[in-house]
Amino acid sequence: MFAAALFSSCVTKQKYNELQLKCQRTQDELTFMTSENKNCQDAKKALQAQLSELTSEAEQLRSDTLRLYRQARTCAMEYEKAKKDYDELLQNFADVSNNNQSTINDLLGDRDRYKDELTQKEKMLALQQDSLAKALVELSLKEQRIKEMQAILAQKDAEVKALKDKVANALKGFEGSGLNVYEKDGKVYVSMDDKLLFASGSWDINEQGLNAIKQLAKVLENEKEISVLIEGHTDNVPYRGSGQIKDNWDLSVMRATAVVKALLGSGDIEPVRLSASGRSEYLPLDENNTPEARAKNRRTEIILTPNLDQLFQLIQGN
Repeated sequence: MFAAALFSSCVTKQKYNELQLKCQRTQDELTFMTSENKNCQDAKKALQAQLSELTSEAEQLRSDTLRLYRQARTCAMEYEKAKKDYDELLQNFADVSNNNQSTINDLLGDRDRYKDELTQKEKMLALQQDSLAKALVELSLKEQRIKEMQAILAQKDAEVKALKDKVANALKGFEGSGLNVYEKDGKVYVSMDDKLLFASGSWDINEQGLNAIKQLAKVLENEKEISVLIEGHTDNVPYRGSGQIKDNWDLSVMRATAVVKALLGSGDIEPVRLSASGRSEYLPLDENNTPEARAKNRRTEIILTPNLDQLFQLIQGN
């Protein structure tokens, strides 16, 4: 009895294991089929999207085909009309050829003449276009040169203005003493009445004038690119001196030279930058023959000129 029960129990366990294994296989198949089903659904969606896209493209192709068909039909009709017109033209030409050969020859001669004229004009046009292209290139180069010159001139104008301001500030204490600082023709002029610098008929610089020259020398020490021209001017009253000074020419030169020496003795200025010139009575500010005019004409002008080498090089390059 115990053995039978034990045998019955073993058979049940084996079947259970078989059923358990079968159940596991079924579960695996279900999982696989579920995954396959999802893949199929995804593939279906993708195919539906492609189908929709292909359907849209097919509709567009049908529309394009219909449009092209209409265009082709229109072209065919136009071609038939053009062919008909051409045939009529040929027929008309044949009729004219038979009846008006001399007229045709004249027309053909005119055609050849016009063709020759057209060829000549085309050659002239080509030459003119070539000349125009060269002129445009040259114009472009000149415009570039002009821009460069304008830039240099603007820079020089700014430098001259800055120099004028520096000189005016340095000599500000001499305002009202016969000293004037102004700009003219791209240069800075320091004009000093003779009463500021010299006694009448003398070329010895007085103390007040020497102080002004010392202040100007301080500016010129730092402006090493500036050239300095000192011009002596007199009135038209004949000089009555004796010795080495004979006339107003001599007096104007001596005064200009005295200012040059005073500048060199008042600052570290290269002598090569300085030059002296006597203008006598022949460059007056006021040509009236009055005491006021003569006083205005008796002066020494210190002319400060910026370095224009860059501009000259550009001009020579042209």
